[in-house]
Amino acid sequence: MTDSSNPRILFLSSSFLPTIGGLQYELKWFLDNLDRRLSERGDMQVHFAYPNEDSEPYTHFNHISTHDLQLSDLRKPTLAWMLSRLGRLLRRIRPDIVHCHGILPDGLWVLLASRLVQVRTKIVVSSHGQDIVWLPQWHYGLRQSIRARLLARQVARRISAQVLPSRALLGFALEADTPKKNITIIPNGIPVGPDYDFEQDSSRYPFKPECDTADLRQGDGLNILSLSSGREIKNLDALIEAFALAKPKLGSSKLLLACDNPAAQRIVRLVKDRGLSQQVVFIGTVTGPSKHSCIRASDIYCLPSYFESFGLVILEAMKFETAVLATRAGGIPEFVEDGKNGLLVSPTDREGMAAALVRLHRDAGLRRRLIRNGLQTVKRYSISRTIEAHLALYLRLCHSEVSEGLTA
Repeated sequence: MTDSSNPRILFLSSSFLPTIGGLQYELKWFLDNLDRRLSERGDMQVHFAYPNEDSEPYTHFNHISTHDLQLSDLRKPTLAWMLSRLGRLLRRIRPDIVHCHGILPDGLWVLLASRLVQVRTKIVVSSHGQDIVWLPQWHYGLRQSIRARLLARQVARRISAQVLPSRALLGFALEADTPKKNITIIPNGIPVGPDYDFEQDSSRYPFKPECDTADLRQGDGLNILSLSSGREIKNLDALIEAFALAKPKLGSSKLLLACDNPAAQRIVRLVKDRGLSQQVVFIGTVTGPSKHSCIRASDIYCLPSYFESFGLVILEAMKFETAVLATRAGGIPEFVEDGKNGLLVSPTDREGMAAALVRLHRDAGLRRRLIRNGLQTVKRYSISRTIEAHLALYLRLCHSEVSEGLTA
């Protein structure tokens, strides 16, 4: 172990590609802004192990050393190959802390590799949902098999700290056998104010062309946006059914959906079956400035999920001054207050969802109030605050054998 005032931190993610989901975006924002912090302080050595060449364009930092794990999307690495690769990296860096993003497989790999090569390190795991949450009714979670649940327990019992983005995950973490004293709650964050946002840097990253949805608005219609995938857990079926119920009272409003993956074909069929082909627009995957422009050009952002570990995209909608309609699910109610900075409904209440859409359509004053309060909410969830909370955790771990327990 090095001097605790100059710790070596290794971040590791086997699924890093900041174009496909909230976890990926937040990790990129985190690393970018941490990299800028490191230019002002020389008391920390930081490394990042990323999965493969697809991730490489997003791993150019000035003060963070990067390492390609050489995982291929075309094959699953054998455990022996992975442990050998990771073991060599651990021996070379000898980190005081390895921060993984997921109990499985990342946490398991680090635990086994560190023991194999006898490198003493403290393991921090950020759990963003699927690695510990198990919701079989919606085919969600990596712990669906008995083997996966047993492996997750073995890792959870041995890590030094588990970071959760919301208290909604606390029960799942305890069920996975993480000691309560090792659990720290640090809400997710997004770039706010002077924070660097890579999605605004189109000259550096290969983003798709801008997607202009402003011209879709007609008459008294509104643009209603959801960037969720078509997976069952995202509950787009309910949003479409609610839109169909509310359609006679929504004027010429359009529902804009980004899902375009094979799993979303049932969503396309549902739109046709409900006779909504003229009102529902599939805009395809949007990233970078294109995503920002889509949110800005929308009047309502909908997140109808059955479960969200946090709901990061809601903060993005608030940031870009779009009224929010979401569900009372997972971590969402921990920062969205019904009637103040968003509207909340039950994920199974399609009539309630339809009524909320109509209410937002009719009441421009309500939309303005939600937007105004949402902007205040975003200030409390900057990525800078997230980084500060993590840095405090790392230093605490380096100074003690156990973490201090639950924090907010």
